[in-house]
Amino acid sequence: MSLTVQEILGRAHEQGRQVLLEHEAYALLQSLGIDTPRHLFVPRGERPDAAELAAMGATEVVLKVVSPEILHKSDVGGVRMVGGGEAEVTAALDEMWEEVARRAPDAHIEGALVVEKIAVETDRPGVEYLLSARRDPALGPYLMFGLGGLLSEWYGRLGGERAHLLMNADGLDVDRQLECLRQGALGAIALQASRLHPAPPLDAQKLAGVFASLAALFTEEVEVGGLRLSELELNPIVAHEGGLLALDAMARLDVVQAPPRKPRPITRIRHLLHPRSAAVFGASTKAMNAGRIILDNLKASEGITYGKLWAIHPKAERIDGVPCVPDLASLPEPVDLAVIAVPAPAVPDIIAEIAETGRARSIILIPGGFAETGQRDLERRIQDILAASREREDGGPVMVGGNCLGIVAKHEYNTFFLPTYKLPFHEAPGNNLVAVSQSGAYLVSFTSNLDGIIFPRVSVSYGNEMDLTASDLLEYYLEYEDDVEVFGFYIEGFQPTEGERFVRLVRRAVAADKAVVVYKAGMTEGGAKAAASHTASIAGDYTVARSLLTQAGAIVCDTLNQFEDYTKVLTMLSGKRAQGARVGVITNAGFEAGAVTDHLYHLKLSEFSEATRTRLSEVLPEIAHTGNPVDATPMTDTKAFVAAVRAIAEAPEVDALIVSAVPATPALDILAPDLSGRHDENIFSMHSLPGELIRLSRESSKPMVFVIDSGRLYDPSVLLLERAGLPVYRKIDRASRALSAAVDYWQGRPC
Repeated sequence: MSLTVQEILGRAHEQGRQVLLEHEAYALLQSLGIDTPRHLFVPRGERPDAAELAAMGATEVVLKVVSPEILHKSDVGGVRMVGGGEAEVTAALDEMWEEVARRAPDAHIEGALVVEKIAVETDRPGVEYLLSARRDPALGPYLMFGLGGLLSEWYGRLGGERAHLLMNADGLDVDRQLECLRQGALGAIALQASRLHPAPPLDAQKLAGVFASLAALFTEEVEVGGLRLSELELNPIVAHEGGLLALDAMARLDVVQAPPRKPRPITRIRHLLHPRSAAVFGASTKAMNAGRIILDNLKASEGITYGKLWAIHPKAERIDGVPCVPDLASLPEPVDLAVIAVPAPAVPDIIAEIAETGRARSIILIPGGFAETGQRDLERRIQDILAASREREDGGPVMVGGNCLGIVAKHEYNTFFLPTYKLPFHEAPGNNLVAVSQSGAYLVSFTSNLDGIIFPRVSVSYGNEMDLTASDLLEYYLEYEDDVEVFGFYIEGFQPTEGERFVRLVRRAVAADKAVVVYKAGMTEGGAKAAASHTASIAGDYTVARSLLTQAGAIVCDTLNQFEDYTKVLTMLSGKRAQGARVGVITNAGFEAGAVTDHLYHLKLSEFSEATRTRLSEVLPEIAHTGNPVDATPMTDTKAFVAAVRAIAEAPEVDALIVSAVPATPALDILAPDLSGRHDENIFSMHSLPGELIRLSRESSKPMVFVIDSGRLYDPSVLLLERAGLPVYRKIDRASRALSAAVDYWQGRPC
């Protein structure tokens, strides 16, 4: 196969083309075992060979113009259907060439393809399909399968992601993809019999074989003269005589690019995340600027060894009690961490000195003013300095930033340039979570929203990836800190090849039983903005990133609320995994029972056994509904409500619980004490509703999520529950969605 592919690419290389002609694309498909119609190439201005035309034996043929500049032939009159006789074909070719030349005057016309006409009912849905393989600069090769023909984009827009299946070509699991296909509307059309199609239109195993062949072609990295395949699109591909037949094919090539940067020394990230000594550039003696705030935060750090913190300042002897040295060379010893908070133009010289002398093992570069503001030369200079340092025996320093907020490592150090009175970090669980964000502002919001509820082991703002990337950070934890269970990544874009690497690392993390929650903002860097193919116009860069990450096992969030909710539930329910998707729900409000039934996502309401219903009826008022979801009604008091929750938690037919208490009823003890004496509720009592739920949750091995859907008056109860490690939501549909995401991860849903 490789030799044939090399010959096909070699011809394009010799002629300086980065598009294969259609008969070359047909030859490529045939080398993969994919059928094509019988066909004959006729150079422009020549007559078709009579003997070859007769050998085709076709009573009707399709004429298709061949031009590297024309991708959509029918748009310029480049498709004709005529009889198969020599005279008729010759006359039609002359007419077609003339019309195409008039409608596309700048296109170079190589000739035409004479193709046997295949009887296809193009007016019936489910007959024509689109199948393509494509190489994204950031995310690597992927496949797309969907409804095809002239209405490909229309189908894609009408059905969204349901109208096509995106697959990662690297490590393609064909059986899993077929299962994903069968679960959706596309699979119902393509792989199932229906009133429209008495037999399934496509054979699943033959389709799987085609998927595997295309994936292998794009992952083998065959290249000739620096060219490789970047896109191969079959539209339409149809079921024909027991197999699959490609009626139309388009193939593009691109230039193989060298890796954009040398690999970073991953082992040195340890010095970045767990420094024992540090130096700060840019602390002011006169104002509380970013450098000075960072210096003050480092002063309070538990991880920096006493006497191992310095400020670099040309004149001062001390800043806020921290000793100063005039320059890097004056440091008494090399440091684990250098924090640079000076204006961008001064940065390259500092980094050059660090890289050349080895006086710092890691760098946090705070300021912006590089490529994100158009100063690409300044950024390239820094990257070149770091790349040169990779030749050092120690691999040179590693760096996060620029344009980043910094890093907070729990019980170790804080380099956020925000005073702690604006962004406090209170003790809370979260040693099993690492939060990584390309946006420093979002990381501030995330950590502030969860303050006192979750305190991540490390919170990293990595900025514009001038050196270390999101993939580097994930790889470090997989290699060296295996006890992290949950990763939360806010990612704005991937650099070339880094998305593909990140997907591989996600697959590895999930295989190691670690959850990776991702919010992917915007579009992948360097994506397909210029391509005029159906694949590019239908999929779009964000959809590709979302699909490939999801297939790798990442939990990809559509909203920031989802990102926070999912990260919270997975972190707080560590050690409590549902054995299935059967959920038991209890609420004291009828509207919530209806709402959660409408928003179960992938959860299933458990069928309560007679024994469970009997236990519930024994503790709840007569007017309560003891089916699932349980409507306890506002009449149920704290003792009865907790007894009902216990009955559901102990039911063998229940895998997980949603516990919701709309708290305005006087029957529940759920308010903070009132010194004026208007009520005697006390959430700090062991027998209050929060106190009882905390105890019950700790005693049970089943995962539970909680809901308090009311206003600020009940914030103390929410905070009490959350600080005890219970995930609480203010709407029941957010609770069910978060629990469903966790159950999906625990159960390893294929799609």
